[in-house]
Amino acid sequence: MNDRNWDRITGLLLGASLGLVAGLLLAPSTGSDTRESLKKKTQSSLDQIQTSVRDIRESLTRRGQDFLKKGVTEIPLDDENPGPSDEGQDA
Repeated sequence: MNDRNWDRITGLLLGASLGLVAGLLLAPSTGSDTRESLKKKTQSSLDQIQTSVRDIRESLTRRGQDFLKKGVTEIPLDDENPGPSDEGQDA
């Protein structure tokens, strides 16, 4: 993953954390209600993270399979050539 993606993930996690703290401090509900709500939101967030990780894993697997199908022996690490292309390949 490049630095730009890590910056986005870091921003997302920081924003979520700040929102959680603000929500807890400003919540008008009782402690048990807040804990139950927090439990549900945490589970929802974990589910979203698991889905994102699964999607990333599937994407990387597909890209790896594409490289293997094309017989690529070296994977470029620069952003200018992000993956296998069909240029110059005969069908």
